[in-house]
Amino acid sequence: MTQPVVHGGQVHQVAKALGRSVDSFIDFSASINPLGPPASVLRAMQEALSACGHYPDPSAEELRMRLAKEHGISSDSIALGNGSSELIRILPQALSLRQGYVAGPTFMEYEASLYIAGARCTHVLANSGEKYAPPMEELSLLVDAIRSGFQKAARRGGEPHTAVFLCNPNSPTGRVVTARSLRTLYRKIEAAGLWMVVDEAFIDFCPSHSLIKEISNARRLLILRSFTKFYGMPGIRLGYLVGAPETVATIRRLLPPWSVSHFAQVAGVAAVGDARYRQRSVKFMHQERPRFMRQLRTVSGLRVIPSSANFVMVELPSTCVTAGLVSRLARQGILVRDCQTFSGMTQPALRLAIRHPRDNNRVIHALKKALREGCD
Repeated sequence: MTQPVVHGGQVHQVAKALGRSVDSFIDFSASINPLGPPASVLRAMQEALSACGHYPDPSAEELRMRLAKEHGISSDSIALGNGSSELIRILPQALSLRQGYVAGPTFMEYEASLYIAGARCTHVLANSGEKYAPPMEELSLLVDAIRSGFQKAARRGGEPHTAVFLCNPNSPTGRVVTARSLRTLYRKIEAAGLWMVVDEAFIDFCPSHSLIKEISNARRLLILRSFTKFYGMPGIRLGYLVGAPETVATIRRLLPPWSVSHFAQVAGVAAVGDARYRQRSVKFMHQERPRFMRQLRTVSGLRVIPSSANFVMVELPSTCVTAGLVSRLARQGILVRDCQTFSGMTQPALRLAIRHPRDNNRVIHALKKALREGCD
């Protein structure tokens, strides 16, 4: 890897370094639903306390059945993990990957997992000039070239062990690919004998772009989902993967026993069943995101990138030292995500989670002041 994996949400480390309490920070660095965990989830976990003297169900059957009903798929198509990051880590091994192509700049766990498994990683990058629109044309041409090369290799007895990774909507850019465009790319990928991995960690904020309904007829498609972002429960650690039953069975065999705790399982069941919370969350984001973006555009020097997720990426002036600005804001009790820690990200930029209006107004005011005074 070209650089170490860095994640947002480092509030405990920053608080310790600055000698402050965790509660004294407003965390824009982790893209978590500002409505917090659903009340139904907290109640379910409270009621589950009496079960802590027993091992959790290793198959998490109740949660898998609930998810299967929600998505209209077979429960055998679902593997649960201790966060989707656990599932990402075992994918290269499960698929015997030798090469991964990652649409970036994006979440760096795909790259890390490929390297840990001894596979190669190649980035197909979106660019600033096109406001980081996902590089779908480049990916399509790449798959055509790979297919041509594999056809020659097949005649020599070779076999492809290659996957294309996309995050939709993408982090940190917030850009989304339509389901129609993804289906077109998938047809090419399947014909080439490759795998397509789509991370839908933020898709609940724009569900019409999901491919999860395609799973029953897409044997080389894998979809990752997370309870962290939309349901506001990062501390519970719960994610899942959806794919063809035979592939999912291989993945489940590679997971450690009791990977998903009983509390996470009951939290997941409660969250999936809370339609009112989903409606409130989507309504809130559809109202606050455009307001926040309009206000960000009033900050001289910022370039706001379109977003379909619960965060916004903003490019900074080329003279701005991003790390210095991040540190300055942290000393004011505001945590933001430095996007230059993402592979392939060349422009100084920040990712800002969309929080409650009062918090959002505070970070806008802080950015205006910092940029006015110079952020070098």
